[in-house]
Amino acid sequence: MGEMRVIVVDDDASSRMLLSHFTQLVPDYRVIGEAASSKECIELVKKEKPEIALVDIGMPDVNGVETMRICKEMHPQLQVIFTTGHDEYAIDAFELSAVDYLVKPIERVRLFIALEKARKSIQMAKSIEAKKHKKGVNKLLFKSNQAFVYLAPDEILFIEKEGRKSVIHTETDQFETMESLLEIEDRLPDTFFKTHRSYLVNLKRISKIESLGETYAATFPQSDKKAYISKLKINEVHRLMGT
Repeated sequence: MGEMRVIVVDDDASSRMLLSHFTQLVPDYRVIGEAASSKECIELVKKEKPEIALVDIGMPDVNGVETMRICKEMHPQLQVIFTTGHDEYAIDAFELSAVDYLVKPIERVRLFIALEKARKSIQMAKSIEAKKHKKGVNKLLFKSNQAFVYLAPDEILFIEKEGRKSVIHTETDQFETMESLLEIEDRLPDTFFKTHRSYLVNLKRISKIESLGETYAATFPQSDKKAYISKLKINEVHRLMGT
């Protein structure tokens, strides 16, 4: 695997300088940008699509956890290492599938270990994807309660976020899983699109879209289930379904 491109996000200039310096001491890691705010971070991820982000949680505008939720919607493969002076956000950080969580002052060796964990996570994801294509696997595995469920992507109508769980809807059944929408989206083909912050929809299966005032409802053949589309996403849905 080649060079890992890293961004450093912290509102404190001295912290950014230290993290950048430590990171670039390690071969095959290069800091490609720094951000001092949530807005700058989002723009940087959108533009550069880095492999790894070192992110301070306690930023003054929008905290690092919420910033990374937005960034991972744009770039699901992004590996996140959080840094902070406190540990009260640890649960939120790991729910976002963070690679690691470092408490300041950052120890150089501890940072190196976190960076290598991020690299291994990237390598594993690429290896799984390569094996899947090589073997022609056409079903996805989900752990639902005490069962393992295998579903072909075309069987899935949509996935709906309900609290900390995701609910996978087919024509006749539904299955709950603890995977987040972001984690599921990363395993699905391009026919699935996040139409709403709580819905990931199989565009191939939509038969009709109805206006419900401030939002829209997608319906499916042989099913009375509905998935919702935000008014901010409706034009993109029309464009994707028309291609």
